[in-house]
Amino acid sequence: MDQEDKNTSALSNRMAVPGETRKRQDYLEWSEYFMAVAFLSAQRSKDPSSQVGACIVNQENKIVGIGYNGMPNGCDDDLLPWARAADDRLNTKYPYVCHAEMNAIMNKNSADVKGCTMYIALFPCNECAKLIIQSGIKDVVYLSDKYHSTPEMEASRRLLDLARIPYRQFQPKRNKIVIDFESIGLCAQRECNGGCTPAVNGDSAETQNKD
Repeated sequence: MDQEDKNTSALSNRMAVPGETRKRQDYLEWSEYFMAVAFLSAQRSKDPSSQVGACIVNQENKIVGIGYNGMPNGCDDDLLPWARAADDRLNTKYPYVCHAEMNAIMNKNSADVKGCTMYIALFPCNECAKLIIQSGIKDVVYLSDKYHSTPEMEASRRLLDLARIPYRQFQPKRNKIVIDFESIGLCAQRECNGGCTPAVNGDSAETQNKD
């Protein structure tokens, strides 16, 4: 539990009235929340083998950038390859795909991301490490380091170490975070029996990178 949450919990314990309804205790901690946002963002990826998301957070715990891996804007992803291996490297996804870290930095909704923390599902490769360093991100929180021994990851660690950017592995306290759209109640379909006015045009605006 974050220190702020601990202090708030201790204060509420001292002020609690017997029999009073109290706040729930199993809410997401900040780090869990931001990593979960990264994982939810990854569900937008069309990559058939690796879906990766990234979430950038400032010092006030405000999200300032989200991204996932995909093809560049304006490039028809039906005309580009998604394969991991082929006789010709140009027929693989690697020369074309934009990683989640790049898209999160490019999609920022603030003037810059200096001093921010990046939450990412996979340890960043050397190319993304360069972007992280150049953008001024101050530290990296990752979940998986499954490509640890590859040259790209070794180069990434070397770059981050030289730039004095700390990186740490996220230690989840729970294995799953379930999103249940029915938990809050589906008013229009269940309670109002058609009496509620449906939303105009069910489409919602997206601030993510291209499909």
